[in-house]
Amino acid sequence: MPRKPSNRIGEVYGELTVVRSSTRRTGSGNAYWWCLCNCGKQREVSSDLLSNKIRQKKNVIACKECSKKLSIESIHRHKHLEEMERRKKAAQKRIELIGQVPKHWLLLPLTDAHARELGRTLFFRGCKCLNGHISPYRINGGCLACSKEKAVVND
Repeated sequence: MPRKPSNRIGEVYGELTVVRSSTRRTGSGNAYWWCLCNCGKQREVSSDLLSNKIRQKKNVIACKECSKKLSIESIHRHKHLEEMERRKKAAQKRIELIGQVPKHWLLLPLTDAHARELGRTLFFRGCKCLNGHISPYRINGGCLACSKEKAVVND
């Protein structure tokens, strides 16, 4: 027979506060606890998923709705940081190319996302394409130099 679980009432795990015990048990005998999220919703959580430690097993830290919001915010934050890093690298490469490429290329947006934000179709990263061209790119069309070569071959 499983032993009585230790009292976790009042403990806080992320957005959840344990409010009372549940009568349910997991297959391995762990107790379930009713937790109140900061948004006011309740969630029944197994005691083995309640932890403030960083570990491989996923911790439950919010109700289901808040968990979805937190994961979406995390993804957006990660994508934003990646985009800022791409823009930083593109700006550094452009500095190296001053005098080697037409000046109007240096005035184009830094990345495809930057071009979309500005409502433009062209951008210039300052890096070579797979065929070795240093040229502006079209948002969904690739390197302009490559597309010009293809047009000449097709004519």
